[in-house]
Amino acid sequence: MSGPIVCVTGVGTLFPPVDRRLRLPDTGPSGGYLKRVSASNLAGSFEKGSRLLRELAGIMLGPKGVQRVSQKVGKALWTQREQSRERFLQGKPVAAPPNPPELLVISADGGRVQTREKDPGARWKENKVGVVYRAVSRPETPGDDYEGPRPLVRTYTATMNDWERMGDYLSQEAAQRGYDQARQKVFIGDGAQAIKSLWQRCFVDATFILDWAHAVEHLHACAVAAFGTTDQAREWYEHQKESLWHGKTHLVLRAIAKQSKRLGKPRKNSSEQDPRLVLARNHSYFRENESHMNYSHYRANGWPIGSGIVESTIKQLGKRVKGTEKHWSLTGVEAILLLMTSLLAEDKRWDSFWKSHPFSSPLSSRAA
Repeated sequence: MSGPIVCVTGVGTLFPPVDRRLRLPDTGPSGGYLKRVSASNLAGSFEKGSRLLRELAGIMLGPKGVQRVSQKVGKALWTQREQSRERFLQGKPVAAPPNPPELLVISADGGRVQTREKDPGARWKENKVGVVYRAVSRPETPGDDYEGPRPLVRTYTATMNDWERMGDYLSQEAAQRGYDQARQKVFIGDGAQAIKSLWQRCFVDATFILDWAHAVEHLHACAVAAFGTTDQAREWYEHQKESLWHGKTHLVLRAIAKQSKRLGKPRKNSSEQDPRLVLARNHSYFRENESHMNYSHYRANGWPIGSGIVESTIKQLGKRVKGTEKHWSLTGVEAILLLMTSLLAEDKRWDSFWKSHPFSSPLSSRAA
């Protein structure tokens, strides 16, 4: 992407006369009407939203009409976000929640979206997704399976922009959720360089935790590389996983190094599946992330050790924007991502938007 996607659309008059062809109310739709049409995106597509509106609300609006309403509302949310970002970057104070969180958790990851790029090889692009939620620490109880703290109010941000711009959005979101006032701060990620760079730039005072599922996935790859799909591989994997669980990453590093030495160094032209290359790369992975794998300490503090919440959010957004039959313009998908993250937020921001926005008041006498 050559530059950030910036919304410049105004949010005054929402619909031009051409919308009559899309069967929108001639006299102007009410705020309630627009809200319902926008919310139909939860159905998964404009076509399904159109059908849902017809069956449940008696709103006769085709898929193109649903698309037009949804993207207009998404762009209004987009303008609102960019204005908030500018104020945040200028250092203007952010209204924090009245009750500071005991524990604030931030997590980020990337999904995939198919765009309308002419080059088939460049059509699939990354959408960045972030989650912020507050929680109450829940220290591990010996003898019980560790579940971690229960996530309380969750809010989201997503964009097709680069990770630097995503850092701005996620920083602003965390600030609004009481980041500066939180007693404990945790950032969970998968160890990818873009994620770690975001943490270092925006949340370095939060404890970075390498997602447990990603760590054991890398460990499993080492087992298969060293021993194939054998009982010995399974035994080795379980033993190293136990060491990792108890925070003994140095023992895991030693075990991977031993197997890497046994197989030898990878050649320059090694394939990605070459066991020697897999072991060498994973030794580097565990060495670079060793300080973020102290899982016994994290459990003792009652912190989460997995990024499942952001991954499930990516899947949820993916049901709306991802699919071989869905081809988006960058501005179109950005608007829908904004709309969806607002809809999914658990802090009532969706309702607040409609109460405060200029086009939230009825523009017609027709009931929505």
